[in-house]
Amino acid sequence: MKFSDSFLATIEKENEGSSSADNYLRYTKLEQSKPANFCLLEQDPLEYWLVWGVAKENDSMKPFRFPQQPSQEDIDLELGAEYVQSMNYDKTAVRKPSQCLTWPVYNWDINKVQVLEVSHISLARQFAKYGLNKKYSKNLLDWDFELSKIKADMVKYELLIVPRDEDEHDENKMAKDWMQVEKAGFELTRIVGGGDPFSEG
Repeated sequence: MKFSDSFLATIEKENEGSSSADNYLRYTKLEQSKPANFCLLEQDPLEYWLVWGVAKENDSMKPFRFPQQPSQEDIDLELGAEYVQSMNYDKTAVRKPSQCLTWPVYNWDINKVQVLEVSHISLARQFAKYGLNKKYSKNLLDWDFELSKIKADMVKYELLIVPRDEDEHDENKMAKDWMQVEKAGFELTRIVGGGDPFSEG
């Protein structure tokens, strides 16, 4: 079976596009009763502020990130003429900037290094509870986390810290995968400027 170089390049590009989506552990997309199992690869989170913009042209959503808490002037300047600030859940006012905690993590379910961006304060509090507890904080990277989405009246997220199952979770493979990602130029702070932590491109 023969294909032109341009067709093969198109396929490769599309594959790259879909794989970049796999670079993020998106907890809002979790299915009920199918938790994500992961560990942190760095102890301290990257902190910044997130504002969602809505395109005037087609209502598509785009994240805008700020290193410090932005003023309304900062937000208006960054969103420019093409985007407006998204509304809150009740559509009664604009959605306030969210303070984010973000880590590189190792997703045990797919054996892959990913980025976890936590923008819900209720979930951030649960991470802080474990991170500030001396029982866990001394060796936080040696523990695993189980993150579940619970649909009730409102969607909730539940975070559990669990001892690592060394029979199921291969620490050597995790360390090797993380080293490869770091060697390839991983830089988490690129996310703040709208870049890809996994690639400079």
